[in-house]
Amino acid sequence: MVRRAYVQGLIQRRVKYRFDLPQPMSIKQWLQNNFEELKRLLESDWNAEFCPASPPPDLGSLLINWRGGHLVADVSICAPISRPWSPPISLEIPVKRIDICVEPVAPVTEAVEHVKIYTPGVKLFGRVTLRKDYAVVKHKGLFFAVDMKYKADPRGGIVLQVPRYKCANYEAGAAMRRLKNLLETRR
Repeated sequence: MVRRAYVQGLIQRRVKYRFDLPQPMSIKQWLQNNFEELKRLLESDWNAEFCPASPPPDLGSLLINWRGGHLVADVSICAPISRPWSPPISLEIPVKRIDICVEPVAPVTEAVEHVKIYTPGVKLFGRVTLRKDYAVVKHKGLFFAVDMKYKADPRGGIVLQVPRYKCANYEAGAAMRRLKNLLETRR
């Protein structure tokens, strides 16, 4: 059984998925048995592509589909082990529950392409704040920063260039620090 909750993360809120296990089992064994199911759950909940990474507690990232482009979120085990580093033996100890957290991060890789979208007003897309070289997007109650280009359209309105990314390895700490800097500059 899985329960979802919004909890305070390192920078802002994050979504925690709590898996209560019917009997104690190691994190390593649970991941071997349930990784594909976890992947399907996250892709379905977020309308996203899951990009796996290792070793735990890092599990990967989500490329969340938004207006033809992507918002990026980090996926990791947040309890009973967590970042920045957990000894490998911790994956072998039987546990009764496992928490997986989905937390927005700022993209640290270059976009593969930009999707052009015309809109008469950016407010039609919900809570979007445009800045010089990026935008802050509120999606499912979380703030995402995305490298977005935009310009005024001669017909009126605005043309947004929403980035699309490919699966790539990244350093989660750098991505979270970048998000923190971008979110703090909007205050």
